[in-house]
Amino acid sequence: MTGSLRSTARNPVAVALMGVLVLVFLILGVGGGGRFPDAFRTVNADAVVTAGGHSMSSRDFKRIFDQQKERLEQQAQQQVPIDVLIRNGFDQQILSSIGQDEAEAELLTRMGIVPSSQVVDGEIRKLPIAFDRVTGKFSEQQFTQFLANQGMTPRQAQDALSDELAQRHFGAALQAAFEVPRLFVALEAVSAFENRDITYFVLDPKAVPQPSAPSDADLMGFMKEHAAQLTIPQTRVITVVRFSAAALAPSMTVDPAAVQKEFDFKKDSLATPETRTLIEIPVKTAAQGQQAAARLSSGEDPAAIAKSLGAEPVSYVDKPQSAIPDRKLAQAAFAMKPGEVRAPVRGDLSLAAVKVVKITPGAAVNIDAARAKIEADLKSKAAQDAAYAQSQKFDDARQAGSNLAAAAAKAGVAPVTVGPVTAQGAGQDGKPNPILTDKILKAAFAAQAREDGDLQDAGPGEYFAVRVEKILPPTLPALADKRPLLAKAWTQEQFVKALRARAETLMDAVRKGGSLDQAAAQVGARVTHQLGMQRVQAQQYKAMGRDFLENVFAAKPGDVFAASAPNGVFIAKLDAVRPGDVAFMARAVEANRARLAADYLRDIDGAVKTAAQQQIKVTTNLTLARQALGVDPALFAKPSTKAK
Repeated sequence: MTGSLRSTARNPVAVALMGVLVLVFLILGVGGGGRFPDAFRTVNADAVVTAGGHSMSSRDFKRIFDQQKERLEQQAQQQVPIDVLIRNGFDQQILSSIGQDEAEAELLTRMGIVPSSQVVDGEIRKLPIAFDRVTGKFSEQQFTQFLANQGMTPRQAQDALSDELAQRHFGAALQAAFEVPRLFVALEAVSAFENRDITYFVLDPKAVPQPSAPSDADLMGFMKEHAAQLTIPQTRVITVVRFSAAALAPSMTVDPAAVQKEFDFKKDSLATPETRTLIEIPVKTAAQGQQAAARLSSGEDPAAIAKSLGAEPVSYVDKPQSAIPDRKLAQAAFAMKPGEVRAPVRGDLSLAAVKVVKITPGAAVNIDAARAKIEADLKSKAAQDAAYAQSQKFDDARQAGSNLAAAAAKAGVAPVTVGPVTAQGAGQDGKPNPILTDKILKAAFAAQAREDGDLQDAGPGEYFAVRVEKILPPTLPALADKRPLLAKAWTQEQFVKALRARAETLMDAVRKGGSLDQAAAQVGARVTHQLGMQRVQAQQYKAMGRDFLENVFAAKPGDVFAASAPNGVFIAKLDAVRPGDVAFMARAVEANRARLAADYLRDIDGAVKTAAQQQIKVTTNLTLARQALGVDPALFAKPSTKAK
C-alpha cells in the first residue's frame, strides 16, 4: 500500500489527469469568467509560434535559442556547432516548449485571467530600466528607447508583462489549491528511510560449462530466430554525379593581387581591438560623483560604494569600446589611463564615476598573418563559381534530352557508381561512404530503378544528380559471410540460457524451503548478509549495479530474485523490511515537504501546458525559425508544421 500511495503522489497519469481537471475548471469559468482574446493583441508577422492571439517572433526565438545554446555549452564545457544541435532536434524542442507556454498564456487570456492595465502599468513603473538615473523617476522616454533597442514596442512589452503576471498569479493559485498532503511527504520519508535486510551470493559464470561449437544447423536456426535483427535492409547500387565546391577548392589558384585587394578591404575588421576593464558607479549629482571617485581611488569596494549611493555598480571586463552601450561614457573611458578614476562622467543618459582597471592594447593584422585565411576564402568562392558553371552545363544537357552519363561528360565530370549501400549510406563493410550525403541518399532511395535523375541543389556550391542502377531487397546474410560472428553470438546466447537455468534451479530450491546457504554451497559461493539498506543511501551500493538495487527496493519480504552482477549473477532473498527511525523521519518530512510540493506543482503546471496545447490551435514555423538562426532550412528536416 505504501508503494501504491507513494507512486500516486507523482504518478504521471495522475499528474496529467490533474492538468486536464485544472483545464476543465478554467473552461467552466472558475478562473474568473471567460472572454474572447484581446482583439488588439499584436500577432507578429514573422511569428515562428502562434497560439490564437499569442505569438513569438523569429527574433525572440533566436534570442532564446542562443541563451539555451550558451547554457548547454557551459554544461558541456565546449562549443557545440549549431548544425549538430539542429540535427538532434534542439531547435524543435525549444519551439515545442514555446508552443506550450504560448498556449497556456492564450488559454488564461480566454478564461479572463488577465491583469488590469493599471496593474501592468504599475509593474512597468517598478522596472529599473525605466528609471532616469539623474532624477530617480520613471522615464517613459527612456523606457521606450530601451524597448526600441530590443526591437519591441510598448504594446508588445505590455502584452508580455501581462502574460507573465497572469501566469504568476495562476501559479500562486495552483500552489494554494494543490498543496501536497503531509501524508504524501510522510510516505516518501517512510519509503526512503526503511531498512531492508538482504542475503545474497554471486553465481559465478564458471558454474555452468561452456557450450560446444555450433553446427551449421544451429547457426541457421539462430539466424531464423533472430531474423529481425540480422536481416540486411534494402540496399541500392547508385550512380552519382557531383558538382562540389569543396572538392574543387584545393585545385583553385588565387591571384596575389586579389589577396592584397581583399586584405585592404577587410584589414580593419581583422584587427584585434583594444579592450578595457572598467567599473562604473551611477550617481545622481556631481558631488556624489566626486565622492565615489575619491572612494574608488582609495581602493574601497565598488559594490559598497554603489550601495551607499542607492545604485548598482556596472562592470565591463575586457570589452572593446563598441561593447559599452553608453556611447559618451565609452568615449571618455577609452581616453583614460590605466588605474585612472574620473567623475563626474556624463554619459548619454546619466552621470557616473568611472575607474579604468586594466587596458589590453589592440593589435593590427598584417597580410602575412591573414594570407592563409583570405586565400582559403577566395579559393572557396572560386570553387563555388566553378561548381555552379559545371552544374549549369549538366542541366542544359539534361534539358536538351541527354541522359545522365552523357550530360555529365558534357560538363566534364565523371559519374561515380557506389553500392550496394543502405538508406543510411553504409556499404557491405558497415562503414558509410563519404561522398553520400543525406540529400543524395534521400533522392536515391526515393527514385525508381534505372531512372536518370535531374540536377538537385545540396547547399552553397554543392549540386548532384543520381541514377539507381539496382535495388536489392532485404535479405538474411549468407552463413559463410557471417559464420564467425554468428558462432560467437550463438555461443553467448547458449551460455546465458544455461546460466539463467542454473540460477532458476537454485532459486526454486530456496523458494521450496531450502536455505540460501545450501544453494550457495552447491556452486561453491560465499553468502553475504547485508543489513539496513536504505533508498537514501543507494549511492554507496552503486558498485553492485542498478539491476540489483532496483530488485532490492521492489521486492517484498521473502521474495527470492536474480539480478545481473558485475562478475556473474546475484541470487538474493529479501529477509525483512524494517521501519526507519521515527524521529529522524519526522524531521525529514518537514525538511522535504517544500521540495516535494515544488516538484508536484511543477508537474501539474507541465500537465496544464500540455492540456492547453491540445485545446489551442498552435502553429509552428520551423523553416522561419531556422532562417532566423542563419541556417539553410533545406539542409535539415521538415518545414512548417501544426502542433496538436
